[in-house]
Amino acid sequence: MKNIRWDRLVLPVGGIVLGLFLVFRPWNATAALCSLIGWLILLAGCIGMVNALAFQRATCLSSPMLPFSVAGIVIGLFFVLSPGTLVSLVGMLVCVFLMVTGMTNIQAGVQSRRWGSRTWWLPLAVGILCVVLGIYALLAPGAGAVMVMRLVGVMMLCSALVNLISVLTWRD
Repeated sequence: MKNIRWDRLVLPVGGIVLGLFLVFRPWNATAALCSLIGWLILLAGCIGMVNALAFQRATCLSSPMLPFSVAGIVIGLFFVLSPGTLVSLVGMLVCVFLMVTGMTNIQAGVQSRRWGSRTWWLPLAVGILCVVLGIYALLAPGAGAVMVMRLVGVMMLCSALVNLISVLTWRD
């Protein structure tokens, strides 16, 4: 323990802190992530516009990059000023994913029962749970994104704790 390299502790401890933040404040983390995505789209649009105008001396007709750059600036500004919209879009994607997965699992459970499997109820139960969570994500805007953010937080906590234990038990 006295030969620990303290720089190896930074990432696991940071992962634990970030994981706890994602678990206990998922809405803030989701809004911050969506705002970051908006800033990145805005930056890419600005860089594309500077490239098209300054280096290629382009017009809308001569450079296909210019309209895409303008669109990137507009979309980036929209997401920066209204990150809740992107949160809702992520929630809708989660909803669609859960509903499709749930329906597929329900179908697999019914097929398994027809084939005589004793564990047919397992995919059926998971499928019903996924459909119920998908309906919840559909009715509560942003709930799907928050649910995913909490899941990512739990996974990050587990990973960081494993890394921390690895660092603390490391022998040189």
